[in-house]
Amino acid sequence: MVEHDAGHLPVIISLVVFVITFALILTERIHRTVIGLFGAVVMVAMGMIFDFYHPSSALHAIDFNTIGLLLGMMIIVAILEQTGFFQYLAILAAKKTKGDPWLLVVVLGTVTTLVSLILDNVTTVVLIAPVTIIIARLLKISAVPILMAEALLSDTGGVATLVGDPPNIMIGSAAGFTFNDFICHITPIVFVAWFATLVVLKIVFRKELAIKPANIDKLMLMNEKDALTDMRTCKIIMGVLCLVTVLFFVHHAFHMPPSMVALIGAALALLLVSPKKDPQPILEKVEW
Repeated sequence: MVEHDAGHLPVIISLVVFVITFALILTERIHRTVIGLFGAVVMVAMGMIFDFYHPSSALHAIDFNTIGLLLGMMIIVAILEQTGFFQYLAILAAKKTKGDPWLLVVVLGTVTTLVSLILDNVTTVVLIAPVTIIIARLLKISAVPILMAEALLSDTGGVATLVGDPPNIMIGSAAGFTFNDFICHITPIVFVAWFATLVVLKIVFRKELAIKPANIDKLMLMNEKDALTDMRTCKIIMGVLCLVTVLFFVHHAFHMPPSMVALIGAALALLLVSPKKDPQPILEKVEW
């Protein structure tokens, strides 16, 4: 009976530490980074005390491919968001719809989907949403259907690629999937989800989408180029993203992990954008 209990002891200890760690994170009384680190230290310490886990095992369990990929893409996004590119894209897309509420849902939702294929979907929504609200107020229409489309379709886009969402990165790294594997197997499902989401939004928000917009002339007078605060940097990052995207498609041919592709892009972006400036402000925007 003692041996039976001893065999379950590692599982019980690990589960207790895990549950307590997440419970403390949910309280938000202490920063989640501090709690996460504390939980990890306690877990390893318990493993050493009861002889079921070793620090070297903890280090081997860290997925540096995932961390490197997230770090590289976050640096690129941190530089890009300073240029006003996302706001530029939102205004340009809105003007193409000429203020039609349903077209705004489709176009801005689709733009968010496409951007989220490569870039972090949370950042994409956070930066596009304020412009969306301004446009909705200008046209005197409800912003809720458009914001819902952006939020839902950003997740849809993020699912489609290896780099779209952190879970994708972890799954791909653990299973050895390439960028192309994700594209081939997930993209058809994403198209179905994209279409289904738009259909549901059309039905649920049919009253809001039937409202005739006002001040269309003011929308058309908005100059999207005014949103771009740094054209040079924007062009550089666009070039870097094109290179990174191409490398993602062929990385397996060069036996290069996806994390290396992202880090190459981040290093190039920092080198070309601000070689003489302190990169600290950019690195502070990374979600450590």
